[in-house]
Amino acid sequence: MHTISLKSNSPDMIIPLLKNALDREKRILVETLRITREKINKLADNFGVDIDKLMNGEVEHTEANDMQLIELEGEIEISRHIEAELKELESVEICKKVIYLSCT
Repeated sequence: MHTISLKSNSPDMIIPLLKNALDREKRILVETLRITREKINKLADNFGVDIDKLMNGEVEHTEANDMQLIELEGEIEISRHIEAELKELESVEICKKVIYLSCT
């Protein structure tokens, strides 16, 4: 895990703001993922396609179904991207580091 440092004159104000922003982004991603998964399931049902077989290349693209399958594959890729972003956000830790300097 890597560390990212931020400097602030008022960390007691900034830390809660950062935590709230991360929490809000997580909620947005969770809701977006829910909507995307619903769309994937609806498309798969409408097209009568097994998602695993589609992603393994076992579903034949024909002239009649090509655009629908491309749309479904695109939604699946979007959901994977959202899942990856959510995983990264969930791994973020915000720590307060206090440095004391003494002058002599």
